[in-house]
Amino acid sequence: MTPPSAGPPVRSPPVFLGADAGGSHSTVVIGTADLAILGRADGPPAAMKPGGAPASAAVLSETGRRAAAQAGVDLPVERAVIAAAGAGRLQEQAELEGALVHAGLARRVRVMADGEVALSMAFADGTGIIVSAGTGSIAYARDSVGQLHRAGGYGWQLGDEGGGYWLGRRALDVAARAQDGRGDGSTLLARLLGALGLQTFDDLVRWTATATPAQVAALAPHVLNAARDGEVVALRAVQEAARELVALVVALERHYPGTTAVSVATAGGLLVPHSPLADAFRDRLAAESKRARLVSTKVDTPVGALQLAVRMA
Repeated sequence: MTPPSAGPPVRSPPVFLGADAGGSHSTVVIGTADLAILGRADGPPAAMKPGGAPASAAVLSETGRRAAAQAGVDLPVERAVIAAAGAGRLQEQAELEGALVHAGLARRVRVMADGEVALSMAFADGTGIIVSAGTGSIAYARDSVGQLHRAGGYGWQLGDEGGGYWLGRRALDVAARAQDGRGDGSTLLARLLGALGLQTFDDLVRWTATATPAQVAALAPHVLNAARDGEVVALRAVQEAARELVALVVALERHYPGTTAVSVATAGGLLVPHSPLADAFRDRLAAESKRARLVSTKVDTPVGALQLAVRMA
């Protein structure tokens, strides 16, 4: 007697992946079509650089494997969206997409600029301005007809004013000026030596000779902490950073004709609520723009990327 057919195999529902590939760290989340998060993992920096797609893909693939293990699923997932710092140009996007498919992260991959993904998450209709300050800085705007615009975000050699590298570089400048008497007194030199496990200013000079932009950007929190303690030179640096970030908003406001209010959101590790930089940015924005309206939307970029992966046609 012929045994009854077992029928077609039952397929598991598809899972999707979202990632934030930043200049100081990376985060990968894996979830379902209804946005239930099954796994989340953090990894090293994975920002995109010209010619650097294989290196970024290696970091994201390893981080993705840990998120997949936590979720109890296998790679590749069905679709992935990667929010990548340094991926504002089509060439870098295409190179990283190809590298990630080749690495087996997902069957279909879309790479977008990290600020663009954050913008889509910050506003329900996508219309508004988002300013991000992490290792670097950038602002994106989507106008009332859906056109995307950007200001800043050209890398540490061309700008990224108000971002982590910019502030970290100022911490080093303050330390050097305090060392030889050219600047105001500050505890920043002692803070930097302690954080880096160094003993003397000469040790710091040697450290800077090989420090990467990400390592310099990691010094920024010491400027914020000194500002929080009321140090004049640190407060001055924070005010300068806030001015640069507000300038990004002002540059993008021209894409919103008329006099109606323009919603502004923030993202990035330096603009977390109640940080000295976030407070200075809020105050300066109110002073320099009559139209900007700061909103308190919480932006979780890898989750925003996951949402876009689910929606991806």
